[in-house]
Amino acid sequence: MMETLHITIRARDDKEDELLRTCQLIADQNLQESGCESSLLSQNKADEGLINLEQKWEDKPSLINFFRSDYFTALLGAMTWLGQSYNIRINGGTHEEGMKIIKSERGP
Repeated sequence: MMETLHITIRARDDKEDELLRTCQLIADQNLQESGCESSLLSQNKADEGLINLEQKWEDKPSLINFFRSDYFTALLGAMTWLGQSYNIRINGGTHEEGMKIIKSERGP
C-alpha cells in the first residue's frame, strides 16, 4: 500500500534559500532510493518562508527505511536549524501521529 509523507516547514527569516537547497538535495537523492515513487518540493508563492515536501513511497517498509536513513537525519537537522517550525504528516494523519511513528522507528 502506497505511503504518503507530507512535510511543511516554516523557514527562519533569511534562511529560505539555504533550507530550500538542502531539501532539494534530499528530495533529489530520495528519488534514487528504492521505494521512492515521487518527491515533490515546492515553495509557497505567496509566502516564500513556507516550504512543502511531498513524497510517495511504495510501501511502509520503504518509508521506514527512509526514516532510519542519514538523509532523513540530515532533513531533521535542516528543519531544526533552518526552520522555525515544521509539520510532518503520514497518509493524512496528524503531526503528532507522524512524530510518534518517526520516534518509534528511529529509537530514542
